[in-house]
Amino acid sequence: MKRLVLAVLVLGSAATVALAQGGAPRTPLPARVTAKLGMLNVPALSPLWLLPEYAAAYNIQIETVMFQRFADGRTALASGDLDITAFGPQDITLAVAQGARSLVGVAGVGSGNDCLLVRRGEDIRDWKELGTRKIGIGAGSISWLKFAASVQEHGVDYGKLRITNIVGGGANYLKALQGKEIDLAVVWQPFCAQGLVDGYAQYPTLDHNRSKAVGGLIAVLAVNRAFMEKHPDAVQRLVVAYVDVLAFAQANPQRWSTIYAEKAGLPEPVAAESIRITRLDATLPLASIARISKFLSDNGVITRDVSGEIARHYTYEFLSKATGKSPVELGQNQ
Repeated sequence: MKRLVLAVLVLGSAATVALAQGGAPRTPLPARVTAKLGMLNVPALSPLWLLPEYAAAYNIQIETVMFQRFADGRTALASGDLDITAFGPQDITLAVAQGARSLVGVAGVGSGNDCLLVRRGEDIRDWKELGTRKIGIGAGSISWLKFAASVQEHGVDYGKLRITNIVGGGANYLKALQGKEIDLAVVWQPFCAQGLVDGYAQYPTLDHNRSKAVGGLIAVLAVNRAFMEKHPDAVQRLVVAYVDVLAFAQANPQRWSTIYAEKAGLPEPVAAESIRITRLDATLPLASIARISKFLSDNGVITRDVSGEIARHYTYEFLSKATGKSPVELGQNQ
């Protein structure tokens, strides 16, 4: 009898360890949960159009709400009008600096997506050449953040550059580039792809996705804190579904491209080029996000340095269970 009890205890302990190492629940919730998902027509986020289908297997009904800008999704998530969305890796920092405490980052999205664009035949090979060029940026965007960090790291004085702040969508960058109002567009997909496919633009040799401070980060997946605390089992299943969606899209680029083309109303060649330089990955590089926070503070974008407290607004709990990896393996120190 004692041996039987011991065997049961050992088996129970083994099952607990297996769960902790990644045996995330893949069973439907006992009662349906509805979650509002914020969406944007961005190449890297387009696989999330599959999330409602994947989440339905776990008895989660997703309602999709469209936004034009990451900032709008951030505001809606902070207020509780959304339960889950993806936005720039700087967005939680911006919200925290303004006093918000309701956003929790739960996973990464990947790298790439943001791009530099010049007119065809007018390459820029060295960062020192920027001093002679007219540059179009969107202040506060993740593409601008990557660019500004890269400029500093290559010893160029950002304050001496000929900067034009372009408001509105990426189409305004293309118009300014074609009209020779700017020589370099610090923009994002699919606008670079449109310039390439239409034949009047190209990527320069410079790549702003390689800075030490920011790297190639695209976005983070975040949830509303109140929703997370009320429905932790639902959030766990949403993260499991999310990881599966990213894996499917990365393994099936044609399907990914087709989804993006359909949802964004783009020609297939533009959609295909838009995702070509994008790598999907749920890894959450928290140290990079802390460096972004410090960069924003040092450069006056936010009024106080929140880099020391930003870790409180991220959790690896759900991603660790979904992947079977530790926080360190998932980017905690990267």
